[in-house]
Amino acid sequence: MVYADTSKPDLVEGFTRKTFTAMIEGVREPSVAAGLIDQEEFDRGIADLYRTADADGVFFYTFFKAVGINTSNAESGAPER
Repeated sequence: MVYADTSKPDLVEGFTRKTFTAMIEGVREPSVAAGLIDQEEFDRGIADLYRTADADGVFFYTFFKAVGINTSNAESGAPER
C-alpha cells in the first residue's frame, strides 16, 4: 500500500509524480491507438493524478497480485498458470 500526502513530500514527488503518474503517461499513445480510451479522457485522468500531488491532494494505491488456474486440463494432473 502507498499513501502520500503533503506530510510525505518525498513520497509525493518520488512515487506519485515520478513513478506512478510517469508510468501511466508512458502508455498514453498505445492506449489511445488501441481505442481503449480517447486522448481527452486520458489527459483528464493524468491531470487528476497530478492533482493528487497538490498541496491538498492525497494519493492512495494498493498493489495486488492475482493468479489464475486453468482447470480445463484437469485430467493432465498439472494445472496451467
